[in-house]
Amino acid sequence: MPSLVPITTSSRTVIPLNGSGPDVSAFGFGQYQNIGSNYGIYGGGYNQQQTIGSNHRGINEKQRIIMALKSGIPSEVDWALMSLARNSIHPYLSFEEDAFIAHELIKYLCKPFQLIHDKKFDSVNQSMMTHSLDALLTLRNSVQDLSNQQWLSQVASFKKQLIEILRILSNWFFQPGKQIKELVNIEDQFAEALHYLIDLLEPLTCYYINNSKNDVLFNILMQVLYVTEDKDLFINALKCLSHLLITWHKNSKVSDDDDDDDGDMDKNTQALEQDDDDTKVTNNCVDAITDQQLEHIVNTLLVGDNDLNNAVLDFLKMYLFSEALHQEYPNSVKDSQRLRLRHLLQLSTTKANYETLVKQLPLLLVSNLPLAEPTEPQPVPNTILTRRTQYSIAPLAAPELTKDLYRIMLQFPEPARATTWLHCCYEPTTSEEVEVTQISIWKSYETQFQEIWKVDGRDRNPNLHPLLPAVDFIKNVTKAFPNAEAKVLTVQTEGEEQPRKKFIIQGIQPRQFPVSIETGNYEALKSFSETSQQEGVATLPIGHFDSRGFENFVASESELILSAENQVSLSHLNSINETSREILEYIFQEIVEKEHDHDHVASNLFRLHNSYWLPDLIYANPSLVESGIINSKWLQYLL
Repeated sequence: MPSLVPITTSSRTVIPLNGSGPDVSAFGFGQYQNIGSNYGIYGGGYNQQQTIGSNHRGINEKQRIIMALKSGIPSEVDWALMSLARNSIHPYLSFEEDAFIAHELIKYLCKPFQLIHDKKFDSVNQSMMTHSLDALLTLRNSVQDLSNQQWLSQVASFKKQLIEILRILSNWFFQPGKQIKELVNIEDQFAEALHYLIDLLEPLTCYYINNSKNDVLFNILMQVLYVTEDKDLFINALKCLSHLLITWHKNSKVSDDDDDDDGDMDKNTQALEQDDDDTKVTNNCVDAITDQQLEHIVNTLLVGDNDLNNAVLDFLKMYLFSEALHQEYPNSVKDSQRLRLRHLLQLSTTKANYETLVKQLPLLLVSNLPLAEPTEPQPVPNTILTRRTQYSIAPLAAPELTKDLYRIMLQFPEPARATTWLHCCYEPTTSEEVEVTQISIWKSYETQFQEIWKVDGRDRNPNLHPLLPAVDFIKNVTKAFPNAEAKVLTVQTEGEEQPRKKFIIQGIQPRQFPVSIETGNYEALKSFSETSQQEGVATLPIGHFDSRGFENFVASESELILSAENQVSLSHLNSINETSREILEYIFQEIVEKEHDHDHVASNLFRLHNSYWLPDLIYANPSLVESGIINSKWLQYLL
């Protein structure tokens, strides 16, 4: 078989694979093609030329990354870590199957921080920190998968390495004088690493249980929480602390779903095991939290932010309902929990936390619920007295204006003055028995404003408009009262041969007392049906009013409040509502309802912060009590 590559001592010759070009030798591509055709390499139904390596995809990207990491070549390592960080957006690594990659990620994460720990500051460079950040970001994204969390939590030295990195970063940002001048140029990478590290710790801390008071990770996280002003860092650090409060005991109570047949035997076995092997631990980290730290956490509830409130409430719930035993009550979980409750509420000192909680928890309990606003009630209809005084019969003459009304109307032009005076001194009526003569109404008007026409011309005020003529005044009456009508009656009087004519206005009557301009204008223009309701008032008691309208209003308001549209139920509660309700219920059961001091400080503080708004809200939304969202027992402390 002839050789495919000619042996020559001359320098390497580049031969185009497509066979074109003037310098192709007899031993070039054409010779390869002839040899290939003899062996059937380029035969078949395809006439096109095939390039070497076509249709061979090679190894997959994950294997390529493994090879790059094993090579140790800087450019290959750069590509491998960058590819892992890019692909971790959609995690595809399984640390149990890809253990080599996981260990490499841990190695590159810890490398610069190990040098810092060994005080080899000059050896730390930008490239090394970039590798560390890529590895940290990949780990952070990969632990969103449960199996990867479990795998990392079982790496013996990983927790210790994370603690050391967290110590370096927290000292750098939160401890004055801990900055190293040789590393100032990578401070931005440190800030990024701190956020990624806390994010990585959040799921992993679920597996670090039964932590003692001296737990290094717990205390560093608490220091970060106490001094940071970064919202995301505060929330994630608080979530980590909540996880570190988790306790577990192998002799803990079995679930209610377990069979009861072997219950006695199980209890005896547990008792024996506990007596023989276990000692009661009263050194849990939950009792290492100070008053100042608790107050700092509780005060965050005053910030109107759902993410912050949710994280704080979850932490408080873990703190209050932790089953860790306190050293003062080594035999009772309940007593240990009650002691922590009093410690949280600061009942023996300032009571600052108690005030904050009883103020904010009710607000958070009803936040974001579909409730009717108590500040939007329908206006109560005006109470109109059917009979105001003992004078039920219409007076014979119009009343005299008050000084204020007279001073105002005196400046009016005509016919506005006449119309306003009629409205204030006369009222509409449906009675046909009441008659007002045209001459009497004109004389009353003329007498009321005699200051205008009776004064001599020299003393008359030029700014006062003259009175409306009598004919125009009478015509204006029917305009002022749309239901009034001017009539001419023929009256036959005994002793007179000829009947005489009587000019009257029907549909109005004098008032007992003058009313305001607004009231007069309204009553003069109201409908005939409203006016007719006033009939028959002579038999009614003084001060009587029509209560039917008010009763209808109350009934409609009650029906609206109790309508299905305003109903809320437990299904409407979100995590903030539920946790607030649970903590508030616990405070009432253990503190408020068991209050024995004569000052009733606890209940009075609850009343102080909630009596001005909570009863109104419950009145507008009674389903809050009906559904059990708000305990009806709480209402007695609001009165």
